[in-house]
Amino acid sequence: MRLTVTMSGRQGTVSLPLHYQHLLQGLLYRSLENEQLAAFLHDRGFRHGKRSFKLFTFSRLFGTHQVDRERKTIHFLGNFQWHIDTALPELTQQLGQRFLLQREIELYGQLIEVKSVRMQSVDIREHEIDVVMLSPLTVYSTYETMDGRKKTQFFDPDDEVFPHLIELNFCHKYAAYYGVPPAERLSIQPIYVHRRHRVVTLFKDMYITGWMGHYRLCSSPEQLTFLYHVGLGSRNSQGFGMFRLASG
Repeated sequence: MRLTVTMSGRQGTVSLPLHYQHLLQGLLYRSLENEQLAAFLHDRGFRHGKRSFKLFTFSRLFGTHQVDRERKTIHFLGNFQWHIDTALPELTQQLGQRFLLQREIELYGQLIEVKSVRMQSVDIREHEIDVVMLSPLTVYSTYETMDGRKKTQFFDPDDEVFPHLIELNFCHKYAAYYGVPPAERLSIQPIYVHRRHRVVTLFKDMYITGWMGHYRLCSSPEQLTFLYHVGLGSRNSQGFGMFRLASG
């Protein structure tokens, strides 16, 4: 179930750091009244081998805004929207209730009014869908250099490794949640991805390279529905890999 939360600042403009994803992640965790669920997602997640997956994702903030690149800040001037999605019904329920009942939250020291909360259930029935990214899509590999240092390499959509890593990541997430591997393969094809769609995000102390743009996904309807709710690629719970249907 996808949540769309419409908000605005109590005092008018809402000012945030240009790289605000970690603030949204913190807000999401703070909004969970069930401490066991919050601790499970934050500390453990769903395991597959050595990997852990939270199985939720969220978007950028959308609304009329101004960017101050010198101060590295972004200012939302009126109503703005935030999309959250997950494969976990209890997470959707808790977040929906929190935003509906309290109607006011704090973000970066500013009081925010929750104007509305919309819940949308999506059941994909096609084997092929075109999607638009709502937060950057990122995949990478980490390896150790000759001198023992760890290095992370992010891959571009035109790299031949890119679709393989997208599918591998999906397989791990699917198996972590369902306990079995997916029955069908997943393929991804860039439809409209330009250099300007490249986004470098500072999440806490790490720079993460991701890509916006349009892509085509092919798999079973059930598996595409699962992906819709948990996100594409890596670092979904840090605000990466959320998409919408291009036809929606």
